[in-house]
Amino acid sequence: MPDLAPLRPGDPERVGEYRLAGRLGEGGQGTVFLGVSPTGARVAVKLLRADLAQDEKALERFVREVSTTRRVAPFCTAAVIDTGVDQHRPYTISEYIDGPTLDAVVATEGPREGSALHRLAIGTVTALVAIHQAGIVHRDFKPSNVLLAPDGPRVIDFGIAKALDRTSTLTKATIGTPSYMTPEHLSGEKVGSSADMFAWGCTMVFAATGRPPFGTDSLPAIFNRIINLEPDLRAITDPALRELVGQCLAKDAALRPSAEEALLRLLGHASGASSPTAPRGILAEGSAAAAQPAGSDVHSSHRQAGPGHPQRGPSHRQAVSQLHGGPLDHPSSLPSPYPAEGAARRGRGVRLSIGAGLAVTLATAAGIALASRGAKPDRVVSAQTTGTQQAATSQPGGPTSTPMISALPQATRTIKLPDGSITLYENDDDPLKLNSYSTDRGENLYVRTPGTGDFIKNDRYIHYTVNASGTQALATDRLYDGDHYSVVSVVDRRPGSAKKTKIRIAKTPVYPFEPEWSPDGTHGLTTLYEVGGGTNETEPYTFKKYGYAIIDIAGKKADIVRVKRNDESTGSYFWRRDGQAIGTWVLTDKTAHIRFYDLRGTVLQNLPDIGIPLSEGGESLSPSGTSLVTYCRGTPEEVCVRSTDADLEAQIRVPFDTRWFIGWYDDRHIAGWRRKGGGYEAVVIDFEGQVKRVLADAKEDEKKTMRFSRGR
Repeated sequence: MPDLAPLRPGDPERVGEYRLAGRLGEGGQGTVFLGVSPTGARVAVKLLRADLAQDEKALERFVREVSTTRRVAPFCTAAVIDTGVDQHRPYTISEYIDGPTLDAVVATEGPREGSALHRLAIGTVTALVAIHQAGIVHRDFKPSNVLLAPDGPRVIDFGIAKALDRTSTLTKATIGTPSYMTPEHLSGEKVGSSADMFAWGCTMVFAATGRPPFGTDSLPAIFNRIINLEPDLRAITDPALRELVGQCLAKDAALRPSAEEALLRLLGHASGASSPTAPRGILAEGSAAAAQPAGSDVHSSHRQAGPGHPQRGPSHRQAVSQLHGGPLDHPSSLPSPYPAEGAARRGRGVRLSIGAGLAVTLATAAGIALASRGAKPDRVVSAQTTGTQQAATSQPGGPTSTPMISALPQATRTIKLPDGSITLYENDDDPLKLNSYSTDRGENLYVRTPGTGDFIKNDRYIHYTVNASGTQALATDRLYDGDHYSVVSVVDRRPGSAKKTKIRIAKTPVYPFEPEWSPDGTHGLTTLYEVGGGTNETEPYTFKKYGYAIIDIAGKKADIVRVKRNDESTGSYFWRRDGQAIGTWVLTDKTAHIRFYDLRGTVLQNLPDIGIPLSEGGESLSPSGTSLVTYCRGTPEEVCVRSTDADLEAQIRVPFDTRWFIGWYDDRHIAGWRRKGGGYEAVVIDFEGQVKRVLADAKEDEKKTMRFSRGR
């Protein structure tokens, strides 16, 4: 039993029909007593301060408001038994919970972690499901309103804050606990159930750290952090729980998940999708503690670096080069926008490696308006169609008779690419299709004509990537516009259309690279670099990771997300497969991991210590988003397939000595380049390392950038 203090002078001996046996606690709203009913049952009696209601009508409204809480199902809550007014003081009678508050336990025993934190999360969010299904908003969810009973956590005092909000003489801003208030509450906006999810996220951070996420000092400082700053969630080591808490702490209430969605995710439903009946079905089975999956202990995700991990924070290029025992050229290259400031400077470029070892040719005049110099007309180069590929695959050193399996589509046409030696072997049913590629370290871009095997040399763009339906492409323009803005064009690829929509991204010297489509095709994403230096012929350019831009295709606008965190990220930003987060690879002195941000730049999740990436973009993630592939520790001749959930131990080791990773062909096959005699071939392999399909071959390594798109 919590500490029971004796009654003080002036305390009533009875409230209604309940005899008061002692004090359980006192807060800003009033005092909680241990009460005893006429039958001897123990109850919690909360007697509110007399000054919290203005008049008799206010008291009546309070009683009506609080009486609605009796509808709340008794799942992880302290049931409300009665409410009324005694000597002009409103009161509530609740089920007595024999257990300390969460803040008291954290103060004496320290923060929660592992399975204890996970059980706390499930129990408390189950309580919010029950509260919200009754049409109630807690409005004052916090650690002192969570009791840790022997049978699991219980949430108390739901609905009282809302009742006081309508009847109290206090201002709205003071009803609630400052450290757990929401941005919309502080702005005077309407507060709904999403505010409880924000407070729940704050409470989970407190449980994991012993501190509220926005501090406990002065009110102005707390309110400023709530409105403007993002919390530090690193203490929550379970990636799934950390992601959920981060989403609950979104500044925009519309971006927070509901309690039902949160509960389903905590119970192992990865999508978090809910139906009108699903949460009620879950609650009908019993308490959340009983519904918790067995073996749900959360293990620490920090492991010691193994053989093959970078030891002093090298780039991906350096790390893979070390694995392979020699220099390695990355296939991705980023050419530059050309300046319009004088013909003498137009052709000047400086080659530079950006973080991930991407070869970049960038011109000068960052900060100077770039005029629209006359674009050269596109030069059409028809591909040479030579026939149908033989249904055979090959091993390094020459062809073999390894048959293709019928599950994968066989090539029905052979296409010789212009300006080089690469040959494609294609089928209309291939889930990956080449739609653009670059030569001469990115100086020349070739774009596929829709519905054909012809590739057009294009001088307007640097990168070009096609959506899944094949109807549109995102292309980064080589030139800043007249107002010094970099531009991404949305190109209509439908037959007979020449429509191009130009969307401004960022003002010089910030420039976008590597555009890609969101999984649902409604948005685009580009990685932003801040370009510096290059003010004279001898000064090299510098490139600093700036953040990313989310492009609203229908709205024809871009939102810039400045990632200020110094996270040593490398390569481009990429979409998580659900389209709700943005990922980037992070290499430190001991680990390599993927960090996910929400669409506003808040850190949501880390996939920690997962090995050196095969690719510095999103190609490592499977189409379903459930798996990823990296180099196995200690060897460049095996790749490891891993789960993207909390258990990141390698599930499958695949023998595959690849030099350039293309991506996942489907969820059971991956594609990449490997040596073949004096040249290279792009192959599709299964998880046993068996080659099932050849996508392309080349006589030599020509350092091309080949952008395979998923879809048409």
